[in-house]
Order: sequence, then C-alpha cells, then structure tokens
Amino acid sequence: MRSVFAPAWTAARTVLAWGLIGVLAGCATPNRYDSLRAVPLDQVETAIATRAADHPPRLGIAFGGGGVRGFMHLGVLRALDEAGIRAEVVTGSSVGAIAAALYASGMDYAEIERRVLAVSELDLIDIVISRQGGLNGRALAQWIRDETGYSQIRDLPVPLGVAVTDLGKGQALLVVGGDLGEAVQASASVPGVVVPVQSQDTTYVDGGVLTIVPVRFARALGAELVVGIDIYCGNDVALKQNALDTVLKTFRLQGCRLSQGESAEADFLIRPAFEPASDTRFAQSDEAIMAGYRAAQAMLPELRARLAKRRSDGWAGDSPGKP
Repeated sequence: MRSVFAPAWTAARTVLAWGLIGVLAGCATPNRYDSLRAVPLDQVETAIATRAADHPPRLGIAFGGGGVRGFMHLGVLRALDEAGIRAEVVTGSSVGAIAAALYASGMDYAEIERRVLAVSELDLIDIVISRQGGLNGRALAQWIRDETGYSQIRDLPVPLGVAVTDLGKGQALLVVGGDLGEAVQASASVPGVVVPVQSQDTTYVDGGVLTIVPVRFARALGAELVVGIDIYCGNDVALKQNALDTVLKTFRLQGCRLSQGESAEADFLIRPAFEPASDTRFAQSDEAIMAGYRAAQAMLPELRARLAKRRSDGWAGDSPGKP
C-alpha cells in the first residue's frame, strides 16, 4: 500500500544520484514562504493568547515523526475515535504533522483513513534538480490544503502547532500561523532529501531533527493532558549492512536520544510494537495500523479514568459550574 506517509523516505534511495546531478546543475528555485509564523517554546503561549478563553485545550495529542511508520497514527486515531475521545489541541512533527493537520481539520478517523490510503506516492513526489534535496515538497503542501479544505492554520477547528527545526540557530520552533500546507511541508523536509523551506531569513528543516514527539509544544498550546504518539523510538532495529541503512540508523539513534526526555513528559506515551521491513519502502500499512490500534487500546482504560477524574475534579481554569 502506497500513501502520503511514505514519499520522502522512498525518495531517499534516489537522492544520492540526484545529489550528484544537483552539485553540477546548481539549485532549484528555493521554497520561500514568508508568511509562516514560527516561535520557540517560551513564546508559544504569548503567540496564541487570542484563543477564546472559554474554550481552553484540555486533551492534546502530540503526533510523532517517523517516516513510513506514520500509518501507526491511523491505528491510534481509530482506537480514540471508537472510544469517543477527541483532542482539543494537536501538534505534529515531520510525518506526524501530516496526521495532525488532517485531524485538526475536524475529520473523523474514517475520513482521514480514506484520504490517506487513497493517495499515491507518485502524487506527492515532485523531483527537482537541486543541491539541497531531490524532492521539492510543494506537492505535499498542496495535497494538505486540498484534503483538509483549509489554507490557513488560524482557520482550523482544532488548534494546531507544527514543529520545525531552525537550521541556522539549531532550535526547535512551532509554526502557529500561516499557510497550513507550507507549515506541514517545512516540518516534513527531511534534510538532504527534501529542499528546505525559507521563511524570512530562516531555514526550516524536518521538525523531527530536534523534537520527534512535540509534547512540550502541546503543553505550551494549553493542553492539560498530553497523549504522545512515538512511532520511531520504541523498537530496536537490526543494522543492515549497507550505507543508506547505516546513515538512517545513525540519525535515528541521535534523534531518539535527544528527544527521549521530552517524550517521557507525555501523560500517556503510546509506542506501537511494530517496525517496518524498510525505512524507504512500505507495503505493510495494515500491520502498522493494527499495531497503533492495539497500543492505543492498551492505554484506553487509564486514559478514560484520568479524563473522568479531571471532569469530576475540574480542569485548570474552570469556573464553578462549568462542565
């Protein structure tokens, strides 16, 4: 099964060849999007201060990055949907930004699954000749706008934050305003694979470089309980004897070590027990969805209990008599 969750990693197999051509041919037109509004963690609360005070976020979901493993997000959403649990705020990093954007548009699980499984990788792979990457990324941005029906983050029915990495300052930022598709494109700009996004004087690359599961950003957006979905760091991976897998394994070790403290801060951390056969090709969507579903189901009793207790005791900021 081919899908929106796979194209960047599939393209990694062709990037080495395209990179050589790019060195000789120069750079393609840069992805310059000056409307994006991205802020560091300590400025998120101020940046969203205009949110209606009588609709505070209570439950948040932080969708983690992980390339082709993104199908596992579908399984988690299926379990939550069946349980009648909806989040009031979501964040996403890398492939998790795709899942978060779809969720923030107000779609239920069935509609999200239908749209994700219907798209072909070929619809999203926009190959360019560039020193910065083999994919442009604009096709993904347009797909997000088309499928969600929204162009601006501010208009989404569910508050959304999209994690990106400021390559120049080495800092994780949260996109809280601007074009929805462009924000997701920036968050999923795998270094060396997808051409980075330029905004103002800043270069943005994949959000998963510094924050694989954006738990702290979800908290900064106001979530009192955060469900983190880690599809990347929960399983041991055998090293294969080839250059590409060695590079990917190295990046994975670095990223997971860097993000493990933040992931542990989630009130509920879901780590599906599944590892795809390949980081760059995916034909196991059903297995991945089921792994996410089982992992979420195992967490549901505790989540239901915590939500019931919060409703009984009152959420932070609730006024007397407020449900």
